[in-house]
Amino acid sequence: MKHWLRNTSAALALIAGAGVMTAPVHADDEVKPLANDIDPFAGDIDPFHGDINPFHGDIDPFYGDINPFWGDINPFWGDINPFSGDINPFHGDIDPFWGDINPFHGDINPFWGDIDPFWSSAGPAWGDINAFWKQLGGYDANTAADYSRLAQQVQDLISRARAVFDPMAEHQGVSGGASQLIERLLAQYGIDPNDPASLEAVDGRMRSMFFLDLYDGLMAFSGTDRVDHWMATANWSPALSQAAKFGHGARIGVVDFGFVEGNAFNDVDAQVHVRSGRGAVNSGHGAAVLGLLAGAHNGEGVMGIAPEAHYTLYNPFDATNTTNWQTVGEAIARLLRGNVDVINLSLGVSGYTLHQHWGELLSDKHLARAGDRTLFVIAAGNDGITQTSDIVFRHAGLIDNLLVVGSVGPSGAISSFSNRPGEACLTVRRRCSEGNRLMDRFLVAPGELLFVPDGQGGYHRLSGTSFAAPLVSGAAALIHSQWGWLYGEDMAEILLESATDLGDPGTDAVYGRGLLNIHAAMSPLDRDNLFHIRPDGSIVMVRDMNIVPGQLSFATPTENAIVVFERTKNSIRDFMIEVSTEGSRGGDVYLGERIYLWEADSSESDGGSTALRDGSSCGSSSACLAFGDTGAMAFDLSGRGHVQARLIASRQDPHEQLLDGELPFQVGLEITDTTTGREVRFGVGEGAMALSQQRGFGFFSDHRSETGGVNPVLGLASGGVYAMTGMALGEQTRLSLGVTQTQERLRYANPFTGEQHDVFASMPDHAAQAIDLGLRHALTQDVSVQASYSLLNEEDSLLGARGSGEIGFRGGAMTDAVTLGAEADLGVAFLSASATLSRTRATGFDGQMLSLSDDVLSSAYQISAQRAGILGSQDALRVSIIQPLHVEQGHIDYTATQVVDRETGELGVVTDRWELGGMRPTYAEVLYATPLSAGDASLSLFTRFELSGEALSEERVGVMSGARYTLRF
Repeated sequence: MKHWLRNTSAALALIAGAGVMTAPVHADDEVKPLANDIDPFAGDIDPFHGDINPFHGDIDPFYGDINPFWGDINPFWGDINPFSGDINPFHGDIDPFWGDINPFHGDINPFWGDIDPFWSSAGPAWGDINAFWKQLGGYDANTAADYSRLAQQVQDLISRARAVFDPMAEHQGVSGGASQLIERLLAQYGIDPNDPASLEAVDGRMRSMFFLDLYDGLMAFSGTDRVDHWMATANWSPALSQAAKFGHGARIGVVDFGFVEGNAFNDVDAQVHVRSGRGAVNSGHGAAVLGLLAGAHNGEGVMGIAPEAHYTLYNPFDATNTTNWQTVGEAIARLLRGNVDVINLSLGVSGYTLHQHWGELLSDKHLARAGDRTLFVIAAGNDGITQTSDIVFRHAGLIDNLLVVGSVGPSGAISSFSNRPGEACLTVRRRCSEGNRLMDRFLVAPGELLFVPDGQGGYHRLSGTSFAAPLVSGAAALIHSQWGWLYGEDMAEILLESATDLGDPGTDAVYGRGLLNIHAAMSPLDRDNLFHIRPDGSIVMVRDMNIVPGQLSFATPTENAIVVFERTKNSIRDFMIEVSTEGSRGGDVYLGERIYLWEADSSESDGGSTALRDGSSCGSSSACLAFGDTGAMAFDLSGRGHVQARLIASRQDPHEQLLDGELPFQVGLEITDTTTGREVRFGVGEGAMALSQQRGFGFFSDHRSETGGVNPVLGLASGGVYAMTGMALGEQTRLSLGVTQTQERLRYANPFTGEQHDVFASMPDHAAQAIDLGLRHALTQDVSVQASYSLLNEEDSLLGARGSGEIGFRGGAMTDAVTLGAEADLGVAFLSASATLSRTRATGFDGQMLSLSDDVLSSAYQISAQRAGILGSQDALRVSIIQPLHVEQGHIDYTATQVVDRETGELGVVTDRWELGGMRPTYAEVLYATPLSAGDASLSLFTRFELSGEALSEERVGVMSGARYTLRF
């Protein structure tokens, strides 16, 4: 094993990528790579020296969007879901919003409410101060007033900082606290707000450094993990790491300066195993690299991307900070014997983005065989050069396992110090194969002034590609933690394919494949190429896979998911698509609808004739009143003898979209035999309303399954053709038999052309038919009771829910429902009540993935009270308590091929149970209507708010209110 290492031609000096590299030397020479202008290990670290000055000129790193507590830079602010969209690679009991581990959550940090507002305003304020400061010339009589105003602005900012952070320091028992820090920084930078003339000597670089040190120093008192600018640039939030188990299970090797065990830094826990190699060096460089990888999320200091991964640190440098290629090769070989998944190599050689000796190491047959499963991440170096020479590989070896990382600043622009790939190629047998250009293996990550541990128990900021590389390695750790069977080639491909394109379109000679995008790397690369694996092993693409939830609700809405797969270079990885019904209830019930106040037997009223359908006479004033929104008009066709025929027309339900070929109104024919009491009614429209025998429920929404509680099972088959016949069984009892059907299609209309299109091409129509057998009995003239049995047949749906592709409900379901109702004229009010209990029969669907093994039980109810003469003789009020159709008990079985071993990627057929139910939705509704101006105008008011349900459980307020004024002329 040592023979190939001895054959390396020359030992080159290697130093950490944060410094300027030395020239090649002979193996026997003593190498001291830290004898440079940019020394990340010296006491007074100057990251602004030479070309490595990310604040070159007057650039303020925290101006505008670079304030870590402003806009999108703060990953803990607002309702940020790291898995925006429907596809989530993580399944189970996962809180993507950081849950209880959030250091800013609840009482863990009692000052968080003060921190965020301070920085949200301090960042822009400093931007204004800096811009004003820059415009001022020398201090003299003409500029004295401006300098005084500037000094006052600085003083105001400092006073606010003291007010916010002094209590935090006191809370932590730090004597002097923030004020002492501020005074020290003011003295260090020569800023004296009480002496405006002192501000003249503070140049742009000093101003930027002052604000940066102020931010870092004050946040030390906050008791929180540090939010840094790189997080937004790399599209990372702690929630991503949390959902991926913080990298648990991934094994990461780090070839870097070591530190003495027991004298590391607080942020690195016991997951780090230190191999001293040639000798221990207490180095800020190794600590910085490890901090970005393994920094614990513990409420202080640096947050690493993968703190729960297992790290092995191997130090190839001796006590004089010297190493050579042989030792580096030995370090890599030692790490590979530990079966590491990723090796971070923040090492480089001056004058090269990737030196030839990397080609020799990574194409050695022994190393290539041992490392064929490992990802190698190499820092590009800090000379600001573009590579011109090819790198010769003896064979393809580990080319596909290789990533080279350059640096960008917070704005995404390439760092002035970062080396670039140019047109160089990784050649094999003198050929540059497709995908083997250095730019094809190159990506960039944030590498300017990153907040890192200093290895001495404190923190500082460093710049260099050395610190961009561990961000890439940490992202790879998250990938491997979630998909443990993926090897180096797959991890490299995912990181390159998910990178955000920068510079020239596509791969280019400066940015390579683009900017590290950790969120994108943990998401599907191409949603159009996701697929199912059926239980029989066949593959089905899922481009048109959708679910319309209907009235299904889940007891645990975030734990029901469909498994889909994506091909990688050598394998596959799985994702979960949550099946959630959140937000499907309580839609716009009355918004945009007209509320009519009906008066019985008044053909001149706004609603037309509304004679009671059972032929009973009008009792008290409250019984003559009914609310509704159909605006029905009746025309007598025949009134001869005892047979009467009427044509009834009314407006269409505004909630339903009018499709091509459908009538823009409802129409029905009613034939009544006044002698026998027999009646026949048929038409096209809302059958649930037409078949109802309760006159207190006159709104479309009363009968909709998602908004009303009046036999909503019948409402699921309402909207098409209906028919009903009724007969008297006695003076006080009537029997009716009705049928209704619907066929609804999800379509949308082009607002410019009016052309209609299907929302989901493969989604079946909601086709349903229902039979209703009803009995109504008048206990007294003012009190009646009703009972009905409904049988609903849904052809390709389940309680209104539809799915396409493999998650459809083809074959449908049958639902039995019993509805009990009552109405009473109480004199002071007219009361209507209805309650429904339904059972959806167990059945198998035509698809292979969804099935019902047990019956589904559902319920609904509504109670409405209305009264006339509230504020005047002609106004009226209706108050309702409503529970829409709600699943009480049941589950859906989801059977599909899934990953059954997260380490090996082994697949198996698994059945998951999606428990139905969830929180019971209950609404209160108040409606008021009154005529104005002697009947020439009317006013309608309404409000609807949620009493219980999902919205209230998430501390959201579900309230809808509105008003309508109508003028007749």
